[in-house]
Amino acid sequence: MKRFTKVIIVFVCAVLLSGCHSSWNVKVDLTPEERQATELEIGTMRYEIKNFKGAEGEIPWKQIIRLSQAYEKQGEMDKAIKTYTDVLKGGKKTSVMMNNLGRLYEKVGEFDLAVAQYKRIVDEYFDTNYLYDITWAYIHAAQASKGTEALKYRKEAEKVFNAWQNEFRKTDEQTQQEIKKLREAEQAAK
Repeated sequence: MKRFTKVIIVFVCAVLLSGCHSSWNVKVDLTPEERQATELEIGTMRYEIKNFKGAEGEIPWKQIIRLSQAYEKQGEMDKAIKTYTDVLKGGKKTSVMMNNLGRLYEKVGEFDLAVAQYKRIVDEYFDTNYLYDITWAYIHAAQASKGTEALKYRKEAEKVFNAWQNEFRKTDEQTQQEIKKLREAEQAAK
């Protein structure tokens, strides 16, 4: 009996682990023609990536981006994300890929991972424009959280937004309003 219980537990754990990232997938409404065109795009991009003959060290970044976008269009967010993470793990990168990965993480609700990608761009490429994206990732995280987590994310959003404002000597009314709404929600919860 103990062995049977262990087998069942291992099986259930394996099923749960294998399905972790499938929760990133979303249902999309594509016509059969759109689905077929997207499948063709995926096949073409995979072929072009596999057979890419660029200069040494060059990667087929345009095809990689198009492949990820095709997966995203089909709602296969896990594959869209994996397309970028595989390239980045291999040591090749562009700020565009890192930004797109951050955007995908935001879409699937992985706000901390999105922030990490945007921060990488700021740190590695010294591109402070991404402070704005970090601000919005924190705002979305605060909106999806409650209590002390929401407070932590709101404070981070304010801090990064202030850095963005100081850097570029401008402001953004929509961002200010969203941060204000978060503060008001905190006050109402007290």
